[in-house]
Amino acid sequence: MSVATDRETPLEALLALLAKAREFAVALAGDPLDERILAAFARLPAPDREAVLEVIERDATWCRIAEQTADTTGITVRPNPQASLYVHVVAPATEPPSEPLRRDVDVIGFGMAQFVAMLPLFFQKGVHAQWTAAARALVARSDAKTREYAARLCREILALLQETGSRQPRALGGRRRRA
Repeated sequence: MSVATDRETPLEALLALLAKAREFAVALAGDPLDERILAAFARLPAPDREAVLEVIERDATWCRIAEQTADTTGITVRPNPQASLYVHVVAPATEPPSEPLRRDVDVIGFGMAQFVAMLPLFFQKGVHAQWTAAARALVARSDAKTREYAARLCREILALLQETGSRQPRALGGRRRRA
């Protein structure tokens, strides 16, 4: 913005300021999403706006970094349509929901589907050895409780496979389990 100088009259300064304001308004009006984001931001609780803005700014910066370094790093980013800027907080005085929230069910299902889709990759030549080495290192760093959960998960997956009428799954190492 310009400030009136000896060579610029107050009217000229006002006209220059109005011209800049008009340029800004035209730029905002050029993107139909601008109005939506401003309206959505205005509906957020006022005390939350600073934190939400910081998240948006951080992600905007990360997008630009990823975009500029994608050729070197091979890393690209895309928006997560299931993401949330809020964390669910259950007050200790209230009972937790008796059933899982639909959003949580969807996120877990999506994650499981992504993992299952990757299963064939684990057994490709060259990948299997890398996967096994990474898993071995991860297991070695895990505490007893985590290893117990992993073993339980494996048993439950085998039981689910049997439930669905699948043929008897092979035990680890490629041998058939005995019934």
